Order: sequence, then C-alpha cells, then structure tokens
Amino acid sequence: MKRPTSLILSGGTRFVIWMILALTLPAVCRAELQRDDAKESLRGLKGLQVVSRFVDVQPDGLTTNGIEDLVKIKLHAAGIPLDAQPENTNGNASLSITISTVKDTQHDLYLFTVELAVIQDVQLTRQAQTAPLSAQTWTKTIQGLTTPDRTDVIEQALKQCVDQFVTSFQSVNARHKLAPPQTLKTAPLR
Repeated sequence: MKRPTSLILSGGTRFVIWMILALTLPAVCRAELQRDDAKESLRGLKGLQVVSRFVDVQPDGLTTNGIEDLVKIKLHAAGIPLDAQPENTNGNASLSITISTVKDTQHDLYLFTVELAVIQDVQLTRQAQTAPLSAQTWTKTIQGLTTPDRTDVIEQALKQCVDQFVTSFQSVNARHKLAPPQTLKTAPLR
C-alpha cells in the first residue's frame, strides 16, 4: 500500500500563495459591491479637482506631483475639464488618487493598491432638507505586486484606472458638451 505524500510548502511559496489570496479576495468582494449605475454620478459633471496621496511607503521614482501630472495629462487629452480648487457649482467634485504600498523587504517586493475615486457632494433622498454630504460615487481599484526596480507597473495600473474613469465619464457626457481643451501646465515627467 502506497502512503499518500504530503505537500510541504516552503516559507517563500506560502508567502506567494497568501499574497495571491490577499490580492484576489478583496477584488472579488469589492466587485460584488460596485453598483452598475456608479457612472451615472458623473453625468453633468463639468469639472473636478485632482488630488493624490501615498499611503504607507512611497516607492522610489514616484511622486505625488508626478502621478497628478500623469492623470491630468490623460484627462486633459480626453477633454475632461479640471478645476484648480473644488467648485461648489460642480458639487465640490474631486478625483482622488490613492496609492497604497507595503514593502516586503525579505522578498524585495511591493504589494500595491491603486485607487481612483470620485468624491462629490450628494443629497440623500430620504433627507432632502439636510445639507449635502461628501461621498465617494465612483471608484476603480487595482492591486498588484512589483519589485522596487519596476515601479512602472504601479504607473500602468494607475493609467488603467484613469482609462476606466475616462470611459465612464465619456459614456454619460457627450464629448461636444465638454469644455474645449486648455493649455495644461505641468512638471515634466521623469
């Protein structure tokens, strides 16, 4: 009779399996929570402010100014109006860029999450007499792993999020109604 062999995983293999689970499970759960009509919250939006931040570790080669410029250039090229400050007439709308990174020094990896979210003033229908509240109305999140010398992977994830935002925005706002492109002054990209 042959004895069953056991599966013994090394520490590195267990780490990779846990990382895969950590990356895929939240994405699956979040996908269930994303409403199909989130892009409707972008209808009639005539401008938004772009803000960015890093959470935990800021990877070498990436800066808040650099990622804001990358996003602004893509939005400008798509004809999406930008505001220098949140405008009350646009519901104080902002496009928030959050890049969250955790560095695993043992395996020399970054676990990252890129989130692009529209935050704007909304009115609760059940409380029509109250003041508007600030709420996240649209979001796109991408998670991944990369090495310190490949932070371009994080930039690519950000570009995918921006492309999804542009698609959603343009699907509910006719291009000819958008403000004509203006000259955009940004710092040079690296």
